[in-house]
Amino acid sequence: MADETKTVDRRGFLKNLARALGVVGLGVGAGAVAAKGEREELVWQIDPDKCIACGNCATACVLTPSASRCVHDIEICGFCDFCFGYFAEVRPGDTQTAENLRCPTDAIVRHFVEQPYYEYLIDEPKCIGCAICVEGCSQYGNGSLIMQVRHDRCVNCNECAIAAQCPADAFVRVPASDPYLLRSTKLAREEAKAAEAPDEPAEPSPASSTQPAQPAQPMSGEPSPLETPPPGQEYPQEGMMDPGMTGGPTSPFGGMGGPSAGGMPSFARPSPMSGQGMPGQPAGMPPEATQL
Repeated sequence: MADETKTVDRRGFLKNLARALGVVGLGVGAGAVAAKGEREELVWQIDPDKCIACGNCATACVLTPSASRCVHDIEICGFCDFCFGYFAEVRPGDTQTAENLRCPTDAIVRHFVEQPYYEYLIDEPKCIGCAICVEGCSQYGNGSLIMQVRHDRCVNCNECAIAAQCPADAFVRVPASDPYLLRSTKLAREEAKAAEAPDEPAEPSPASSTQPAQPAQPMSGEPSPLETPPPGQEYPQEGMMDPGMTGGPTSPFGGMGGPSAGGMPSFARPSPMSGQGMPGQPAGMPPEATQL
C-alpha cells in the first residue's frame, strides 16, 4: 500500500511538472509574439550621400510613376539665381522656357525672393523621379535637391525593385517613425553632437613629444651682425671685431682696416695674399688647395 501511494504521488508530481512547463512555454511564446508585434517597422529610403542620380528610380519601381521622387531640402539651399538643378548646362538662353530648363516634365517651380535670390519648389505630381535635377544641383550647387522614397506612395516591398538595381547601394532600411534622410537633419544632428561633446585637449605633435623642450635662451643686448642697425646708430665695436679679420698687416683678409683706421671688418670671401697660405693650412700649400 505504501509503494502504491508513492507511485501515485510520483505520477502526480510528473503531471504537475508537465503542466507547469506547458504554462511556462505558453508564456514564453506569448511574450515572443508580443515582442515581435512591438518591433519597429522598417521602410526603404535613399541615402543622399550615396546616391549618384543614375536615373534607375524612374524606371525600376513597381509603381508608375515611381515612389522615389525629388525632394528639395530647402534648409541647405543657396537660393541661387542660376540654379543648375533648374537650368540646363547647355541652353540657348536664360529665360524660363522649356528649351533652357533641365527638368523634362517642368516639375520645378522658380519664385523670385529678392535680388539675386530665387526659391525653387517641386511640383510633385509632375515629378517622375529621373534625378536629372539632382545631378545638376550636386555638381554645381549645395546638393539640396535629393532623391527620397515618398512613403505616401511606397508599398514597402520586402525586396525593393529599385534597391536591387541601384549601382551605388544607396537604398537602406530606416525606422518608419523617422522615414526620411535629409542632409539638413544629418548636419543638425552632427552639430548638436559636437556641441555636447566636451572639448578635448590638443594632442602634442610627434616632434614635440620626441624632442626635449629647449630652455629659453636669454636675449642679448648686443645686436646681431645679420641685422640692419637703426638709422644713425652703429654697432658697438667691442666684442664684434675679430682681430684676425680687421685688415691689419698680418691679416690675409682684405677690408677697410681695423677700428683704429676708422673702418669696419669685411665679411667678403677671403683672398690670400701672395706668399701666405690660408689660416690654419700648412706652410707652402697653395691657397687654392683649401676648400671653403
